[in-house]
Amino acid sequence: MRTLRLLLHWSWRDLRTHWAKVAAIALVIAIGTGGYAGLTSTTRWRETSYDISYRQLAMYDLRVDLATGATVDEGTLAGVVSALPSATAVDAVTERLILPTQVDASTAAETILVRGEITGADFAAGEPAVNAYHAVTGRSLAAEDAGYPVVMLERNFARFYSLPDTGEIAISGERRLEYVGQASTPEYFSVAPEGEMFMSEATFAGLFTTLETAQELAGLPGAVNNLVLTLHPQADRDAVAGELACAIETLPVGATVSTRDDNLSYTALTTDIDQDQAMFNALAVLLFAGAVGAAFNLIHRLAEQQRREIGIGMALGVRPALLAVRPLLVSAQIALLGAMFGVGVGMMIGNGMGAVFRSLIPLPVWDTSLQTGLFAQVAIIGLVVPFVAAIIPIWRAVRVAPIAAIKPSYLSGGRIQSDRRRRRIHNTFAVMPLRNLRRSPRRTVLTALGIAAAITVLVGFLGIMDSVFGAVDTAEREATGAAPDRITVGLDTFHPVVSQEVRAVTEAETVAVAEAALRLPGAVRVGGEEIDVFVQLADLDDGMWRPSLIAGELSEAAGVLLTEKAAADLGVDVGDAVILRHPRREGVAGFAIVESEVAILGIDPYPARGFVYMDIDHSGLFNLEGITNSVNVRPAAGFVTGDVQRELFTLGHVSSVQAVTTVTQAVREAFDQILAIIQIMVVAVLLLALLIAFNTAAINLEARAREHATMFAFGVRVRTALRMAMTESLLVGVAATALGVAGGFVMVWWMTQRLLPETLPDFGLHVVVQAETLAAVAVMGIVAVTLAPLLTLRRMRRMNLPGTLRLVE
Repeated sequence: MRTLRLLLHWSWRDLRTHWAKVAAIALVIAIGTGGYAGLTSTTRWRETSYDISYRQLAMYDLRVDLATGATVDEGTLAGVVSALPSATAVDAVTERLILPTQVDASTAAETILVRGEITGADFAAGEPAVNAYHAVTGRSLAAEDAGYPVVMLERNFARFYSLPDTGEIAISGERRLEYVGQASTPEYFSVAPEGEMFMSEATFAGLFTTLETAQELAGLPGAVNNLVLTLHPQADRDAVAGELACAIETLPVGATVSTRDDNLSYTALTTDIDQDQAMFNALAVLLFAGAVGAAFNLIHRLAEQQRREIGIGMALGVRPALLAVRPLLVSAQIALLGAMFGVGVGMMIGNGMGAVFRSLIPLPVWDTSLQTGLFAQVAIIGLVVPFVAAIIPIWRAVRVAPIAAIKPSYLSGGRIQSDRRRRRIHNTFAVMPLRNLRRSPRRTVLTALGIAAAITVLVGFLGIMDSVFGAVDTAEREATGAAPDRITVGLDTFHPVVSQEVRAVTEAETVAVAEAALRLPGAVRVGGEEIDVFVQLADLDDGMWRPSLIAGELSEAAGVLLTEKAAADLGVDVGDAVILRHPRREGVAGFAIVESEVAILGIDPYPARGFVYMDIDHSGLFNLEGITNSVNVRPAAGFVTGDVQRELFTLGHVSSVQAVTTVTQAVREAFDQILAIIQIMVVAVLLLALLIAFNTAAINLEARAREHATMFAFGVRVRTALRMAMTESLLVGVAATALGVAGGFVMVWWMTQRLLPETLPDFGLHVVVQAETLAAVAVMGIVAVTLAPLLTLRRMRRMNLPGTLRLVE
């Protein structure tokens, strides 16, 4: 017991002596383990949160939509479902009325006029049985709201424009509605309406109300045009969908059946989890490996400093096994502190990332708690590494004669000879930092690799954001062209160019220039590869917008312009032929889907593959000569986009009025929020690199204490020794930064060219690392590491020279 108390007392003394290094090394381990647990937990968080949220709000399994403009009496669609052979497999049914509209949510500071949709459902039981609502702010609707002009505003739209929790909006026909809260529902966890892009909250507003209110707004009492249903967990969804598709053929109007997998919002959130996690896993492994490797190196060096004391103990007759306990106790302190700090780091990262997730996706439930199972896996490694790192030098010390353990390593014959040779050649302080690095190459390499791994993660995170914003910049540049103030006006249906409806747009007071255009759904196919697209027809020769082609050229020949991403995915180039599947007008208002072979005239750098461009002179391919469903306009002198939106908002046949940069601005803002996750990891990575550099400098100071004391005794100034230490750190920082930047470029290439194409197949990214990013990395990787020895300045100045030099060789 006396021996144990002595060892514990001695260990406590060591902790007080080395408390800064022990705490710093423990933090290195904590950042590695906590960062790994936080990054790799995102899959569990999302899977758990999505499952609970979709189940809690009863996301539909099947959906029935009537043809545009068609309705049936309330109860008709529910009756079709109840008559199915598999009706017992149906859990719940909700009939709805969905109406297109325009929404005016303008504030005193901003004009907000967007396309929208009113969804009316039955609130008699408190909430709809299928696709219920979660009131994020304000309140949810209730049965007593039936028939009153009150709605709930979709949360993503309201958040994008920072609208108040409750208020008033206007819809088509200048009708005013009170919104009593901001709500989310499974179809709108992420906004991706039909005909729009993912993350369309800037251009689309969802309004949720009672079925009676929607019917009153539409002037269709007792009418519905949509049904959603849920199935029992054991039900065969495909079989029920087949039965339902056959049953709706008996309806007097056209109808289609879709599943939840056809909902872009649902698939976008649930199908890319694994790909996203692959990226986080790679970054987490690098972070963890760098931290563990650095901790191993630092603890190894810390234990080596005990070699002389172990030799003295053996000379005094103390058993080697007992002598080994003391440095192992220091390792135990580091391991325990690392595990404790790791829990804190993991929780901090989890809370930070959780806040970002909650802001981006308004789920009713977000579970971002620390995944103890994942943390335990890496925490075990964090607990073992300090002991392994300490055992190696201790084992070497106790296996040699006491005199060999006592003798400083620099007194070995070969090293003295090598040092003497270098002194004869150079004999200057300028080469001492390089000599110090050369005499311990293994330590130098391990230190540089630990910092390089951290910088690789840093470049990976920042580089992927540079690549994304580079693509957004390209999209914005291509969308604006030479007319950055261009506005796209969507019409409710097809109208002759000379019609009164189109003239009402072109002759508006706020409009200076107007050009008819067309926007049609379609698909492009080559062999077995097919891509869904929107075909956009406009005057590409003399119009207000021209594509900036990277290959090919515009000509009078009939053909299409593909985006760079679409051409790459289809494996085609300029001059090749593709099959364009598109609508063709038949009769007055009917359309048939046909296929036409067209040539590729050029390649446009727009980063999304879902757009195909044609000159409007070739609208005969669609039998739409002189017909339009979209108008490009520019504001008249003295007017801005908001003025145009306000004037055209009063036209009932106008479905949307949006600046061409609205979508890219929405995407940019969404990724600005994701930057919060990047910033959390940047801080962690920077702290990791700084801790590695500080520990290296502190251990170097202790290992070379006698060397420094000798120099100080001969009149060398403290600033000279500090300059040498900083020069040594500078060399390590430069090497580590170079390795880290190279590794970061490889990481960015892998994520943009291999991983993200699986997650976001419709978008193409180039490898982009901005000069500002490289400058920031250089500051973090070189300057921070170089300045780390400044933290040892106080100890240098307070060094006890006689005590340090009192050593009998």
